[in-house]
Amino acid sequence: MSLALLLALASWLSQSDLGLFRTYSLILTMLTIFAVLGMDSNVITMKRHRLLAIHSFAQLGIGFSVIISIVMVFIAQSFGNLYHSKELVILLRCTSIFVVVEALRRLLRSIAQVRLKFKELALAETWNVVFYCSLSFAVIPFYRHVWVYVVAYYLGNLVECLFLAYYLKPIPTLRFKRLFSLKWMGYSTAIIARYKAFLLNVSAIHLLNTYAGNAPILFLGTFVEAASMGQYFFASQLIGVPVVMFTTAVGQVLYPVFAQSERERTITNINTYARLTLALGMPLLMLYAFGLGKLVPGFFGDKWNEAVALLFCLMPFFGSSMLNDPISGIPFVYRKPHYELVWNIVSLTLRIIALWFGLGYGFVVAVLCFSLVSALMNLLFYLMSLILLRASIKDALRQLLMRGLIIAGLGYAFYMAYNTPFALLYGAAIFALYVALLYLFSGQVIRDFMRVVL
Repeated sequence: MSLALLLALASWLSQSDLGLFRTYSLILTMLTIFAVLGMDSNVITMKRHRLLAIHSFAQLGIGFSVIISIVMVFIAQSFGNLYHSKELVILLRCTSIFVVVEALRRLLRSIAQVRLKFKELALAETWNVVFYCSLSFAVIPFYRHVWVYVVAYYLGNLVECLFLAYYLKPIPTLRFKRLFSLKWMGYSTAIIARYKAFLLNVSAIHLLNTYAGNAPILFLGTFVEAASMGQYFFASQLIGVPVVMFTTAVGQVLYPVFAQSERERTITNINTYARLTLALGMPLLMLYAFGLGKLVPGFFGDKWNEAVALLFCLMPFFGSSMLNDPISGIPFVYRKPHYELVWNIVSLTLRIIALWFGLGYGFVVAVLCFSLVSALMNLLFYLMSLILLRASIKDALRQLLMRGLIIAGLGYAFYMAYNTPFALLYGAAIFALYVALLYLFSGQVIRDFMRVVL
């Protein structure tokens, strides 16, 4: 439904509108990080005092979000000046309350993950998407304004909150009187003070990671027009929606499970996941991008031509994120967030340098440079996670090299077929041949896949 809505929005709204939405949503995400202060990760990874950690999250996190939503009204003009948009100022001022919604959503999702309530979490996310997509389809054809999409999107997050609040059993520490008690406020601040190093590291990591992963919007958005941001948003959503849905779903299961598993079991799970991702996940993503590259121009004409080029440039970024993102909680699980903090600082620095260098040759080249550097850093993070787990690095490097060569060969085959008269048919045949060879020479991958599916 999200993908269908995106295609409809590409017809209903302008490139500038989509760029405005993406800039707005990222600013809101970063402000939410300041409100939550890593308390969601603290709840998931804590072995003791978990109920008190949940209470402190509810009391302080929601309180901080209210303060930030008020402050946002006054600082909106600064963001508008930075991104050269009067509409952004209006959106931030009129919808600042959504910061509170996002903080509440983080709280309830953390509780669901700690309790391993994945069915309830999946249903909540489903109702979220059904609501905001249905509302958008019903209203935007008649009122083609970006603010309608913004409101529908964050009302969907509110629906998710209400669903989780209803289906999760009551938390003893989250009684109404305690949330407004000065005595319990003392307990909350004590927990924060005790784990402040962890919380500050996690907050810095989330902030840097959000900025680094979205630097083409947050950094380049200060130099280029909003229409280019719209082209990037459309391309990144086309290629990224299925990837992000997949990695988020897997990650929100693996994170709390790893926090409660033995090291050897965690290593086994990561090795199995990596084998599946490299052998099936990335080739499937290549086939998907190949099909999009042929279909998008036919549906939209010249309006989104630049987005097709960006689509292929972003392949290394999203392909490598399939390997990296679901296991990104490993440093948190082993209470070594400073490892990820250093990685994020280096990653952000290199990505900004890549964008700055590439921008001298054009917007598309800047995005390609960003994507290649991001892929390198994602692979390094994967290896760093294995080091924290004291797993075999030689085996991982051997698998990365072998699978990388196969993926490169498959990519070359898709490239040769791209401009042929029956490109889609040839693309499907290439992938079918790849799966047949995989079955013959790497049966373990197929067995792992069937075990997961069944």
